[in-house]
Amino acid sequence: MKKFLNYLFIIILIIGAFYIINNNFKKEEKINKDINIINTAESNQDDVVYFAKGISKKDYINTINYEATIVKNNYKYNPIVYNFGNHLNYSELEKIYNKLNSSDIVNLNIIGTTVDKRFLYSLEIGKGNKTIMFESGTHASEIANPLFITKFMIDLVNDYEADNQDIINLLNNYKIVVLPVVNPDGYNTYINGINSIKNKNLFIYKNRNLIDFDYYKGNLNGVDLNRNMPSQNSGLHFKRYDLLNTVVLKPSVNKMAYYAGEFLGSESETKALIYWHNKYYKNIYAYITLHSSGRVIYSSKPNLSAELNNLSNKCAQIVNNITGYQVLGADYEEVGEGNDGTTTDFIAELLSGYKFSEITGRLSYGKYDEKMNELKYKACVINIETLESYTQDLKIIKDEYYNYNLEKVFLNLIKQD
Repeated sequence: MKKFLNYLFIIILIIGAFYIINNNFKKEEKINKDINIINTAESNQDDVVYFAKGISKKDYINTINYEATIVKNNYKYNPIVYNFGNHLNYSELEKIYNKLNSSDIVNLNIIGTTVDKRFLYSLEIGKGNKTIMFESGTHASEIANPLFITKFMIDLVNDYEADNQDIINLLNNYKIVVLPVVNPDGYNTYINGINSIKNKNLFIYKNRNLIDFDYYKGNLNGVDLNRNMPSQNSGLHFKRYDLLNTVVLKPSVNKMAYYAGEFLGSESETKALIYWHNKYYKNIYAYITLHSSGRVIYSSKPNLSAELNNLSNKCAQIVNNITGYQVLGADYEEVGEGNDGTTTDFIAELLSGYKFSEITGRLSYGKYDEKMNELKYKACVINIETLESYTQDLKIIKDEYYNYNLEKVFLNLIKQD
């Protein structure tokens, strides 16, 4: 009898183990299907040189399945006043986002943390099904755009709370999703100085005597977050091209150095972006990123479909008609020269139906130089470069917002359809 019970116990253990393994397999199979994971790679891998590893399948799945923290706020809304009268450090911006959250038209989420343990916020403003995304503050020294988009959100919610019927109608029909500061550590260091860095072991602090922070782009690990996204051509270059001289293969203090990281998606800020993109991309009609150099609009992805580029050009023309900023087409974009991996590369490829390859650790589509013929999810993707150059000068920042009518730009991009 004892022998029989031992055998029975072993059989039960085997059946239990099989059940757990089978369940986990089915769960992973479902996850893979939901986020389009494939186990194939581009057919012309021999044509490229990798200089950054891809993100692992496990990291990518964990990133997509991240659970954002919903910030609760039961306080009564009070109008917020800001008109570029002072620099706002990151903790002051956080207070504004929490005050905006006291309006019933705003939802505030924490979508991750930075390498120096600051929160990354995403705001949803509006209750409509038509969704547009705004992203700014990717590069440390480009502090104007977080101020521009924060000013816009303040006025929008103030008007809603003041019963402005046009704004009420707008926000009942549209949802405006904003990631106002992608690089809070860099932003805050630019405003408050190098000693505001909490973790003194981070690359930028340890190299503080070598860096000109007035023009610095990266995060505190020395990684350019706008080259760390796992899009198809990130962290590699085609063999027929030389690597651009601005691309570096290790962390750098050089103001014009683009370092993609040791592997794509290495930074906690990048992971927040990957999560954020995947959360919304299937339901958007426009994705707008804001940078600060040259008063131009990048509106084309030469490796993607004419449909995407036509939609993006229409969005760019909206901005051009109001501001006079120059629209730049495909001739101004490099592909396969080591400069890929931007936030717009990644979202545009998601919209185009690219899938994540566990082989390359990047989004994937057949061949590295094969052009997409269609757009799976219809949306424009543009990069607006405000200002002539980076600046801390509040008068220049304020003049840009009003003289180039950026509030009207944002509203017209929202109402374009």
